[in-house]
Amino acid sequence: MKWTLRSAQKIPEQFGKFRLNPITAQLLLARNIKNSQDIENFFAGKYEDLFSPLDLSGVKEAVERIRLAQEKKEKIVVFGDYDADGLTSSTLLKEALQEIGFTPDVYIPDRNKEGYGLNKAAIDSIKENYAPALIITVDCGMSNWEEVKYAQKLGIDVIVTDHHSIPKKLPTGCIMINPKLPGQKYPFPDLAGVGVAFKLAEALFAKFLPEKIAQLKWFLDIVAIGTIADCVPLVEENRIFAKFGLIVLQRTKRTGLLEIIQSARLPIGEKNPPTAESVAFQIGPRLNASGRMDHADLTLNLLLEKDPVKARILALEVESKNTERQKVSQQVYKEVKATLDENKNYKLIVRSGEHWPLGIVGVVAGKICDEYQCPVFLLKKGKKLLEGSGRSTSAFNIIAAVSKLDQYLEKYGGHKQAMGIKIKPKNLSIFEKKLLGLIEKEYDEEKWGKKLMVDAEVRPGEIDWDLFSEIKKFEPFGEGNREPVFLVKNLIIREIKLVGNGQKHLKFSFEVGKSKILEGIFWKSGERFPDFQPKDPVSVVFLLRSNEWNGSRKLELNIIDIQKQ
Repeated sequence: MKWTLRSAQKIPEQFGKFRLNPITAQLLLARNIKNSQDIENFFAGKYEDLFSPLDLSGVKEAVERIRLAQEKKEKIVVFGDYDADGLTSSTLLKEALQEIGFTPDVYIPDRNKEGYGLNKAAIDSIKENYAPALIITVDCGMSNWEEVKYAQKLGIDVIVTDHHSIPKKLPTGCIMINPKLPGQKYPFPDLAGVGVAFKLAEALFAKFLPEKIAQLKWFLDIVAIGTIADCVPLVEENRIFAKFGLIVLQRTKRTGLLEIIQSARLPIGEKNPPTAESVAFQIGPRLNASGRMDHADLTLNLLLEKDPVKARILALEVESKNTERQKVSQQVYKEVKATLDENKNYKLIVRSGEHWPLGIVGVVAGKICDEYQCPVFLLKKGKKLLEGSGRSTSAFNIIAAVSKLDQYLEKYGGHKQAMGIKIKPKNLSIFEKKLLGLIEKEYDEEKWGKKLMVDAEVRPGEIDWDLFSEIKKFEPFGEGNREPVFLVKNLIIREIKLVGNGQKHLKFSFEVGKSKILEGIFWKSGERFPDFQPKDPVSVVFLLRSNEWNGSRKLELNIIDIQKQ
């Protein structure tokens, strides 16, 4: 793996008043934080710093339409998505509407039968079962111009709240709330779907329940989960949502979340604060599991459940679905890998399978994309259509490229690095050829290849608790604010051994000078044990972590890669 050390930048004079560690200063500059106000906002951002929801276009109109629904005692249905972002959005908006006097229902589509977003069959079902005057979408709707029009013909008004990229054709005759819409006064375009739902809830509380607006902070646990799980950049408002949402999650009163934490045996509680990493890799996947394997109503009901006994039963079922998801994902991954040449430099990978669950292909596509560093589409073969997910690296905007090829697609939507598509089998070959052509126009081996970006080089003596404390200030980590990666040279191996179940991992002890010892763990790299010997001088790329056990703690290098000098 190629290591790329980020170039050091000149430290601005105004940084001086903060008395920053030089490493901290470089980490800030790498995040495009270059003035005093940005530094203060990054390190000391407050809940009160959130932007006004009324600056988000469509919010005022949505509040007025909901006020009219309240006056006329109309029925409202929240239409959500089946992933963690959509489910937290649906939960938040349902509970916010309940607070102001509505009894809303929530409709989550079946991923396998209905697919993503509004669909006519769902609208017919909603009309028949709930007879609403108003549908409010969360985390979806921007590409559903035809379905919105159909709902309107049935006498149902629609408010679309979404955060996905803006398609060429938008719904008409409805209220739209999306921070990416053009002509936007709102200063932050990268909210998750749950962030948009929270802004609407803020405006509703300000209008109908100003005396209770402080209670909105208790929604931040699910706002943080949806924001982190959807991999939006954890900067500006999203950083505030994540930072304070993790604090609320540590003390959550939400019965469903407490049961998820307990049933999964997650180390989260008063003495163990959750991290963005634990949300991204433990809680988020569990919320997604039911929608991937069956129907997301299971997770929605768990998030809304107040009874501990019922919540416990639902949480155990969610845990079972997550275990099933892991097994099926591994099987699909093996099938895709069997078609790939380990020695080939791919620029695009497109594969399809008859029995691949729609809820799994995106997860596996992401894993393959990470390994081969190129756009990947995995599609499920249907009777009339191929449907599935695409994933891309940060070097290539997949949604922008695919939007140029929409004549070959039946439907598409998503983000810069993740999207869904539906395509007829006869169009797949030409779509793949045309997309590869667009990729080749932008392809740069230096930018696209598998490389390891290193934030800063440190001397062995600088690896201490002071450096660890500086890193902690940058939490929570995520998209747009990755955990800092460091390079250290001239470490001498004192001891190396195989550890873990099946001896899959390498445990190192390094000499630093005459008296200091550093320990490091190199996960899933047991096969490299013969490559190293005691007294070998090495260079190590690592994350700096604190290993706590039985009341004691020590610094540990979480090794990403290691090379002999």
